[in-house]
Amino acid sequence: MNANAPEHRTGHDVESVDQVSSVTILGFAVVGAALTVALNAMLI
Repeated sequence: MNANAPEHRTGHDVESVDQVSSVTILGFAVVGAALTVALNAMLI
């Protein structure tokens, strides 16, 4: 089955198949910012 076959495209969209959802990326950004602030506070 190739990528242009109708069976391949049925029920699939960008958010559910090929990419990480924007909510997950936002979560990573928030956790990364919190870790940065915490490490900065401990080291300085």
